[in-house]
Amino acid sequence: MVMGPSTESCVDLLRNLRTLFQLKHAMTMRVWPEEQGLHPAAIALLAELVHRGECRVSELAQHRVVDASVVSRQIAQLERAGLVERRPAPHDGRVALLSATDAGVELLDQWRRSQVEFMQEALGGWSDTDVRDLAARCGSFTEALRKALRPSPADAVCTTGGAR
Repeated sequence: MVMGPSTESCVDLLRNLRTLFQLKHAMTMRVWPEEQGLHPAAIALLAELVHRGECRVSELAQHRVVDASVVSRQIAQLERAGLVERRPAPHDGRVALLSATDAGVELLDQWRRSQVEFMQEALGGWSDTDVRDLAARCGSFTEALRKALRPSPADAVCTTGGAR
């Protein structure tokens, strides 16, 4: 019989996650292009949209485990900046499908390069294998949390997808 994690290991993980979130925020603020006038959360949503492909607001909200109104506000900010566009869904014109514009993809690429440069500097003593292993473990961890937070059948599937 497999036992689940102990109270002590969960507390240790929660402590490390809290620190990780603080460090992630500090890293984001260090590499954030202030001249854009956008909140980092909006760019994180843009990254999600580019990764998943054309989506509805409700699909993005479900995947991010937030209320659709939060996503709508961020999408409006991205639209005003010319980074996201919407079009009517072919089968239901009442529904809007969102996608990143070329300018959105370019901004995201610039931001991602800044983040990668920072990460490469910070993890200079790590092997690529160690970083890949950590990324895989983090992916498994986030999927387990997502499943626990939303025990519904599956993530929303966007109409097109690309791994960017």
